[in-house]
Amino acid sequence: MIEQILNWMKHVEIGEGDLTTESIALYPLHSSGRLVMSSDTLFSGRAIMEKLLESAGEQLQIEWHFDEGDEIPAGATIFKFNGNGAEILKIRRLLEWLASSLSGLATATREVVKFLGDHNKKLVAGNSVSPIFEEFEKIAFTTGGGEMPFSGISQRIYLTQNHFIYAGKSPNEVITTLVDELGVARKKIKIEVEVNDPIQFEEINKLDCDVIHLVDFNDEQLRTVFEKLNPRHKTVVHLATLADFRPEYDDYFFKYVAVEDLHRTRRYSPARLIFS
Repeated sequence: MIEQILNWMKHVEIGEGDLTTESIALYPLHSSGRLVMSSDTLFSGRAIMEKLLESAGEQLQIEWHFDEGDEIPAGATIFKFNGNGAEILKIRRLLEWLASSLSGLATATREVVKFLGDHNKKLVAGNSVSPIFEEFEKIAFTTGGGEMPFSGISQRIYLTQNHFIYAGKSPNEVITTLVDELGVARKKIKIEVEVNDPIQFEEINKLDCDVIHLVDFNDEQLRTVFEKLNPRHKTVVHLATLADFRPEYDDYFFKYVAVEDLHRTRRYSPARLIFS
């Protein structure tokens, strides 16, 4: 999947060739340089950048200075390169974007994980997605300490109110049918349900599911769920931003939090490719 996405990115970025580099030199020139991180960050994206650099083959020699998950101080060199300068010039912007965006997400995720850990909660992936790049961001999110067991919609059963409306059946009918159809596979496949208010929660809480996602709940609604409705299943509280977390949540009986802003807002730890 990652290789397919990188090929698509190169097709968009390079197309039929690097017009600038090909215009200023008739033949590829031997060059050396480095990729530098401009701010303190938690490094992420090495495996993806290595895959991107594979297209140059033996024309480029790469000397890596950091591994996935390493702390990088501002001004540090991520890797040095030596060889065909044209090969790295044409993917320069892609390398900088990968290092910047994935390290930025990993760093932001780690900060949220630390905050939630101080409140005895764990961070899990939210519902918001970055189409195409979710497979990349899964690496950065987990590097930062978040839990993202699934990506896309092909690996789990995740029911929303729209699914019940689409099926024209009650949640009880839909879930009962699902359990019957899954049979022995039910032990391996979890049924997760998204609810948007306490009334929906109360109904789903009685049914055979594994996880209930509380999405778009305000403080009063969360108080109702955890002080009056006695959750029977694993619950995930979805917050728009980390600022929505309240001190009283420490006493509520839930362990998992999703922060949608982590997936919606692009964060960068700037990186720059420099020729020697």
